[in-house]
Amino acid sequence: MKQNIKITMLGTTGAGKTCYILGLYSTMQLGLEGFSLSCQDMDDDLRLTEQWEQLVFAEEGEDRWPSATGNEPHNYAFDFSYGLKPMMGFEWLDYRGGAMSDLSTESDVNTLRTHLVESSCVFLCISGELLKQKLTESQLNIIARRAGVTRMISYLAELAKAKQPTNENPYPVVITITKYDQCFQRNKDEILEDIKNIFRIFFQPNSGWLTMICPVSLGKELAENKNTGQIEPKNMHLPLVFAIYFGYSNELRQQENRAKRKKDDLEILRGGNFLERWMNTEQIKSLENSLNNNQEQIEELKKRMRFLRQQLTNANLYLSGTEMQLDV
Repeated sequence: MKQNIKITMLGTTGAGKTCYILGLYSTMQLGLEGFSLSCQDMDDDLRLTEQWEQLVFAEEGEDRWPSATGNEPHNYAFDFSYGLKPMMGFEWLDYRGGAMSDLSTESDVNTLRTHLVESSCVFLCISGELLKQKLTESQLNIIARRAGVTRMISYLAELAKAKQPTNENPYPVVITITKYDQCFQRNKDEILEDIKNIFRIFFQPNSGWLTMICPVSLGKELAENKNTGQIEPKNMHLPLVFAIYFGYSNELRQQENRAKRKKDDLEILRGGNFLERWMNTEQIKSLENSLNNNQEQIEELKKRMRFLRQQLTNANLYLSGTEMQLDV
């Protein structure tokens, strides 16, 4: 049982989108607590591996960092596995940060918009460089604009129209604080409050957004010197685990709805008189087998979700602004 989802990360030029996918892939290539990540296209694997090795093993200096993404977006297809057994596939769009603020006539802007509306989860990228100190109300507005939040909201309004999130059927968003090494010395609760104030739209009652705030970093030493600091990725996998969890959550909801419809149909067929039941014997048997198959898939999905949830026990999660824990 393997589903496929799409994930989009929104962020401006220099916010760390490309470095995030490099850090995520390198962290999970060899496996992390049994979970691993592999490219479905071997050329993509080579492309990402070469960029990562340049970052880690190249001569110290600016050349270690990947160049900005070109005008043509690139779509990566990955398999997320446990014990090398694929659990879910996902597509990831790498695009130039400037596309987010360009006119809709640009081809890569339309590619981004289409990928976003089809996505099962969205990551919003804000650099820790912007969060080095506690922000006043006026500074919040300035930082929000520098991070491209106003433009993100325009894209998210289009997404909300398509998905129509509710508290009963929420839409998952991860606010990834990239380059967390730049602000980790601050009190974490203060940073969380700043993030909530910058992204107020997600923390309103009954808004239907299920939001995870997750700091990620390529290494603490980069705060001192990004061109010589040691690369040691932290928390890179957590946003992906969250996205995969909710990919399963959507599938679970669909399977439970199918099972309910089949139970209702069975109840009607079994409720007939003896002759009607006899005439519907084959249909009843087929429905019973199909329902059993549904139940097996439901139990497998719950098992996988419980497994993933263990990685998210310390995550900062909010449903329409109210802090919560995952419960499946």
